[in-house]
Amino acid sequence: RFLPPEIGSLRKLQELDLSFNKLKNLPNWITELRALKFLKVTNNKLVDLPSGISSLRCLESLDLSNNRLTSLGSVELVSMLTLQYLNLQFNRISHSFMIPSWVCCDMRENGEIPLKSDKLQRLGIANINRSAEPRPASHACNGVLSCSPTDISPNLKAHTAQKMKKGWKRRDCLQQQARHERLESSRSRLCENDIDEMAVNMTEDDMENRPVMKDIVEESSAQDLKETSSISEDLSCIIDYDSDGLIKDSGMMLQDQYDDGKTGINMRSCHDNNSGISTDPACLGSIENELEDTASSTRNAVEVVEENTSEASKLTLKSKRHPDMDNNPKPSKCPRPIDESSKLSYKYSVESFCSIDDHLPDGFYDAGRDMPFMPLEEYERSLGLYAREVILLDREQDEELDAIASSAQLLLSSLKRPSYSETDEDAGQDLLRASVLALFVSDCFGGCDRSASLRRTRGAIVSLRKEQPFICTCAAGSMCDSNEASKQASTPPGHFNFTGLCDKSIHIIKERNNSGIVPIGALQFGVCRHRAVLMKYLCDRADPPIPCELVRGHLDYTPHAWNVVPIRQGNILVRMIVDACYPTNIKEETDPEYFCRYVPLSRLHVALDDEGYTPRSSFPSVSLCKEIEATASSAVYHCKIGSVDAAAKIRYLDTRRASNDEVKKFEYKLLGEVRMMNALRKHRSIVDIYGHQLSSKWVQDDSDKEYRIMQSVILMEYVKGGSLKGYLTKLLKEGKKHVPVDLAFYIAREVASALLEMHRKLVIHRDIKSENVLVDLDSKRSHGTPVVKLSDFDRSIPLHSLSHTCCIAHLGTYPPNVCVGTPCWMAPEVLQAMHEKTQYGLEVDIWSYGCFIFEMLTLRIPYEGLPDSEIYDLIKRKKQRPRLTKELEAFWTVDEPITRLKLGITSDAHAEKLRFLIDLFYQCTRGTASRRPKAEQIYNSLCSLPTCYDLS
Repeated sequence: RFLPPEIGSLRKLQELDLSFNKLKNLPNWITELRALKFLKVTNNKLVDLPSGISSLRCLESLDLSNNRLTSLGSVELVSMLTLQYLNLQFNRISHSFMIPSWVCCDMRENGEIPLKSDKLQRLGIANINRSAEPRPASHACNGVLSCSPTDISPNLKAHTAQKMKKGWKRRDCLQQQARHERLESSRSRLCENDIDEMAVNMTEDDMENRPVMKDIVEESSAQDLKETSSISEDLSCIIDYDSDGLIKDSGMMLQDQYDDGKTGINMRSCHDNNSGISTDPACLGSIENELEDTASSTRNAVEVVEENTSEASKLTLKSKRHPDMDNNPKPSKCPRPIDESSKLSYKYSVESFCSIDDHLPDGFYDAGRDMPFMPLEEYERSLGLYAREVILLDREQDEELDAIASSAQLLLSSLKRPSYSETDEDAGQDLLRASVLALFVSDCFGGCDRSASLRRTRGAIVSLRKEQPFICTCAAGSMCDSNEASKQASTPPGHFNFTGLCDKSIHIIKERNNSGIVPIGALQFGVCRHRAVLMKYLCDRADPPIPCELVRGHLDYTPHAWNVVPIRQGNILVRMIVDACYPTNIKEETDPEYFCRYVPLSRLHVALDDEGYTPRSSFPSVSLCKEIEATASSAVYHCKIGSVDAAAKIRYLDTRRASNDEVKKFEYKLLGEVRMMNALRKHRSIVDIYGHQLSSKWVQDDSDKEYRIMQSVILMEYVKGGSLKGYLTKLLKEGKKHVPVDLAFYIAREVASALLEMHRKLVIHRDIKSENVLVDLDSKRSHGTPVVKLSDFDRSIPLHSLSHTCCIAHLGTYPPNVCVGTPCWMAPEVLQAMHEKTQYGLEVDIWSYGCFIFEMLTLRIPYEGLPDSEIYDLIKRKKQRPRLTKELEAFWTVDEPITRLKLGITSDAHAEKLRFLIDLFYQCTRGTASRRPKAEQIYNSLCSLPTCYDLS
């Protein structure tokens, strides 16, 4: 009934068989088995599935037959790119759901309580005519199937029909049963090659044990429609005796290895809705015509069977499982798997990433991330000449691409060839060859803007001297006037519109070919998406191949595509960003400039296994996470990344009710917070970022119109204790007057340390309060101090963002001349910006920091109990700080024993620290911004007095 959770620690487990138990639910830890390839949970009592199964990226076979499933729940089969076989026989699934075209799904005997096998055998004779009933199946516009439950298993009908025929012998059935048992015991250990070999061998055994097969094939061309129906039943019996469909799957694999011109019988080529073998006379007449058209197969059937039984296997398997899609408007229940080019095209469309192991094949195409994925033929039919082009890489049909690839190989042949053993020298050679290819690709697509490159280089040098995380790449430079900066940025000297030039050339090609599909070799001018794809294509065809990733994301705040070349330096794998738009600027991905500028749509910083390696596409699923808190715009969940606890901040956007500007702002909001956290990561007093993801899911509304549901996820460090606000509320309920003095002093110092880090990098937080300070008083650091972290950077902004139009502008976040923050913690100059746009600086954080100290001294929020209008008047007009309690004001004025007793002060050291905090509060909340202390002064003064945590 229950499984030991220790199984979840077997991270390298590849095969798991849980058949014949009494499981009602699969445990959530099963989603931690990242290497699992074969999962079999048959003959249990499953009623539901964990949605985290979708995150098992290596899963190839999933057998859930003989359970009590009514649906797949929230399992997303579309995201399971490696899944090949899904068995849902004998469940209670009564409604349709979407099956990707590369998954072979067995849905027989669903929609009602499963019957025993002996009852099914008795029902087989009575219901034999039901095999002609149509089975529902329909195409969806995104290239997947809508799969519905079917009727009585056609295998049982075939066995019943065979028994009624002349020449049937019991030993045939026994031999089939023995072979079926052998199949069941060895199924999970089969690889693809084993499946192909087994399919051929089993068909050979079938031919030897069925002498009646020769007579059937010889008589097929001369018999009437009734005899043709008999042939259909025998052929289906030969193929369908394996009730689990293994040979059918093998036939799907064998199909790709043989030409369509070879002899075969199409059992489902009629223009009807039948998904199985039909007894309709028109359909049988079509089969008879096919037999007459393939006269060689009918006249020489005996030679085909005796001399080459493997060819007969190909004929039989192909005829049963692969209907001619041109003549059949309805797809088969288990469609032919899509080829490698379509599979990788789909992966890049969904994940915006291709790894070093994903070698782009000929036939790869890219329509961009803003369009739903469709087969190439569907794009050809639906795209107009003014829609965004679909880029196609096909060397056989594109002579220019063939010439480009040959030229690239010739260019690389003049360089030193690295050995196949990994050494530091070879890693350097890979980077050298990649840089040469980047220059080559740039030259193929019109070169690059060198003036912009030089300007970025100068800006980078200046900014690195200032140790700033955000590098100016616009024409504004160090100008302070935003209007002048905009003018300079919009018309930089010597600039030409390269993107417009590329769009014009693409439109000419589309008009010339009268198609929205553009061969990449035909392009004379190409932008980032063209260059990155060609770069990956050429790296895969180098000798030896250059390890290269294809990445899509944002450069600053513009959609962009680039490549990453991982090289090994000693025991460390270093990822180098190679951008064919700027081929001379190759840097490490962790470079302070590039790490904040090049933001992929999905990135994970935490290792998922013991070796410390994280697959680039293995972003964890957050569907099984526990909700911590929810607001109107976002929700925070607690989840696990391998063995690491993380907090996931998730936002959603329904694009049906959103304008293009709102979609951009949604993306910019994520980019702004991610860039800010990347710039501040690895600081002991700031919440660390573990990764992020921006994804889109295409769905259909009631009118079959497709739209996107956008989701942004930020994975952050999880602090078990939660926000300081909760701790203050707990103390207030216990009747305390303030936070324990040593603890308050220590928390104030840690937050000042985080504030100092931000202000050194010229970043304004704009929302410092107890709710955004996370504490864990139970889980100590290595040196015994509590965990204190500053969080929530979605309102943070660079100080000089108004003077720039590049990434420093932080698009999507209100600039520092707009009223942003929480009113009771706002500085007077921030409230002043509510009515007129007046620029403010780092000093607004100092005011908020003083209000944060007020919370720890009083356990209450500033200005508590006052109406909003009075609060605004006190802060904005009078610039009046919140008032302390009478005990604290009396203690700060005159230190008397009675006042100490009321405040719970028991020592002179505590009295000194409490007086220091009160004095710091008064300094930070001065009405004039220039008179407030700097973050560095605050931190240094707090470090002058030790606490009990320092002594430990």
